Amino acid sequence: MPIYVRHPDNLRTVAREIRDLTTGLDVPEHSTAEMVAYTAGARLKALGRMAEEMSDLLLYRLTGPLSTDRAELRGNTALATATSGCVQAMSSLSEILRQVAFLNEHARLPPSPDLADARDAAWSVIHDHVEEARTALHDTADQLNSDARRLVQPPRRPAASTPQAQCPPAPAPLSTAVRRRPAL
Repeated sequence: MPIYVRHPDNLRTVAREIRDLTTGLDVPEHSTAEMVAYTAGARLKALGRMAEEMSDLLLYRLTGPLSTDRAELRGNTALATATSGCVQAMSSLSEILRQVAFLNEHARLPPSPDLADARDAAWSVIHDHVEEARTALHDTADQLNSDARRLVQPPRRPAASTPQAQCPPAPAPLSTAVRRRPAL
């Protein structure tokens, strides 16, 4: 899907796609390493495509002639922020896959207390990183929706200085000239 950064609906669509990636992104109590790997890997692949599309657009927009269109400039900033959030989620998903690889590597070793502790630690890291990925995706989608709302709003004007009529009157200058009494 092409992304047109000047149109709020397109940014909202990207936000919806990002939020949709959180659906089913969890680790049920009786998950297998294979189920976790499939879930994390599929989301990582989808986020990779999205990040590539957003970065291609940003590369095109930010290296060409500078736009004067305020909505486009705001859209570029929103997209760069969304790309950063997607990469953060991708990092968490990659760590999940690394932990699953650890579990697979040690799956056939004879049981021992140390190995049981290491497996428990790997599952704990998996749970933590699933939550981090979900949070990053939710936060990214929320920020993109917020940016889409502000995309077409006029820029805020800086607070105006107090009008002259509202300022307290300046004290009258004191005369230092000697005054004479009028002659009678």
